[in-house]
Amino acid sequence: MKSPLQEFIENLFASLLSVIKVLLISKFNLKIKKINGEFDCVILGNGPSLNETLKDDLDFILDENKKVIAVNSFAISEYFEKLKPEYYVLNAPEYWLEVVSELHQKLRKDVFQNLIVKTNWELTLFVPYQAKKSKVWKNLFESNPNIHTVYYNKTPVEGLTSVNHFFFKKNFGMPRPHNVLLPTIFLALNMNFKKIFIFGADHSWHEEIRVDDANKVTVNHEHFYDKSEWRLPMYKLDGKEYRIHDVFRKLYLAFNGYFILREYAQSLNAEIYNASNLSYIDAFPKVRV
Repeated sequence: MKSPLQEFIENLFASLLSVIKVLLISKFNLKIKKINGEFDCVILGNGPSLNETLKDDLDFILDENKKVIAVNSFAISEYFEKLKPEYYVLNAPEYWLEVVSELHQKLRKDVFQNLIVKTNWELTLFVPYQAKKSKVWKNLFESNPNIHTVYYNKTPVEGLTSVNHFFFKKNFGMPRPHNVLLPTIFLALNMNFKKIFIFGADHSWHEEIRVDDANKVTVNHEHFYDKSEWRLPMYKLDGKEYRIHDVFRKLYLAFNGYFILREYAQSLNAEIYNASNLSYIDAFPKVRV
């Protein structure tokens, strides 16, 4: 067990590192617009359990007092046009990196094409600031005036809670964004939503990890819109494959991030509810709508 002094020193050091990262990486003129009026927020993760939600809880999602946020590849599903989400969040660097695998090239091409062609309503598209410098991203959505791109800082901030919350409120940084749900919840909080409902956040990857006889690690990346298992290795930005300890560390940081967001939500008098039919996230109260 760590003593309170040891924990304080570690957090203080982490805060000092976060200050350096914010100064070097973050952009200080990025603003997240607050919502007008009192609305609840519905965040649609892309886990397989979202199929049950879209079958059983569609009336709840479509309620006029709710604003919907979709993420990542939701645009390739038939529900994109049916639900007409007001907000859309991209987080993975594969959406703007100039060199990615053929699989990711095809996936992002499909996502971009669907966003451009199908979005006939006002949609705010949140993207990390790093995308703005990419040739892949330049002028991408200019042909559709309904899509309004807003850039955000995905700089990871850690350490003392008071320092974290200062940077969070200024939009200078956020908890480590190891999957798209973390920045999506963060952005919803900074848009001033006071009740946030999460669906399709299965987070059951640990059940789907396989290590073959050649010690190759694969994970099933299946989504609600996939027709079958989608088993692939996980890759780092340098192209190297994740090993088993890398995968579990990534999972630890993601699940820990939800507890950081829970604490941040409490400081804003906001509530986050996990309404997913299946979910391993244990930071938020689970509800059935």
